[in-house]
Amino acid sequence: MSGHHHHDHSCGQSQGHSRERKSIRAAFFITAVFAAVELIGGLLTGSISLLSDALHMVSDVTALALSFFTSKVAALRPDAKRTFGYRRAEVVAALINALLLWGVAGYMLREVYDRFKHPEPVLSGPMLMIAFLGLFANIASAWFLHSEKEHNINIKGAFLHVLSDLAGSVGVIAAGLVIHFTGYYRADTVVSLLIIALILYSSSRLMAETLHILMEGAPPRLDISELETALLAIEGVLGVHELHVWSLSSGFNALSAHLLVKDQALAAQALKKAVCLASEKFDIRHSAFQVESEMTENSSCDICER
Repeated sequence: MSGHHHHDHSCGQSQGHSRERKSIRAAFFITAVFAAVELIGGLLTGSISLLSDALHMVSDVTALALSFFTSKVAALRPDAKRTFGYRRAEVVAALINALLLWGVAGYMLREVYDRFKHPEPVLSGPMLMIAFLGLFANIASAWFLHSEKEHNINIKGAFLHVLSDLAGSVGVIAAGLVIHFTGYYRADTVVSLLIIALILYSSSRLMAETLHILMEGAPPRLDISELETALLAIEGVLGVHELHVWSLSSGFNALSAHLLVKDQALAAQALKKAVCLASEKFDIRHSAFQVESEMTENSSCDICER
């Protein structure tokens, strides 16, 4: 006997997308206002670290706008062309965010190099005031995004933008204090280099996670061997093969597998238990099982060749 089962939890998805959009919208407006403040402040005070942080915040604004757009796209229903829906739009947005961060880092490196060779005076008082305001703005943005970041790689990308910018604000404050008390203007460029290193680190991690999903890698917190053992423990299941687990986006895992069940009286019950097990114990949102009375490798190809 061969059986197929589709299991997809949709309860609460629209509410989840609504919360995500509200978080992104709040972070967007806060970041946009203070990006403008830091940009003007950097030009007026002559601080390259403040300008670097401002450019980073501009990239945050772009990333948050992209996140908001893709959160709406991801909420669209599946159709004939996209049978899994549009959830992967979130992953594509995260990839663009990582590339955007690399571009900002490259531009900032060139500016910092020029400033390091030719240090310029910096107005440390106004620089410190603006940096403190930027710090509070970043804390507020991070707070809005924090609760949703583990469920959505797109929001995680936006959160990493804001988090690295928060650390950058701390660095600008430190540079301002050094300049204010010692007059050592190169502290401004040193902090800019630290901000760039932080941007490259966070964006590289985001890039690695994004590529893992796009390459259909197994969810990082899911133990495949444990899953296989649990399926084999179901009454009537004698074998499991063609087991594949992947992520459509962060928090939405899918599975397909063949179950060998020779006793046909147990087949339907085994299928039901397998679906519930995958969902309840392993947090798999979509599962498809094929139940067989004899071992068939390579999906349906062997059947066609017989």
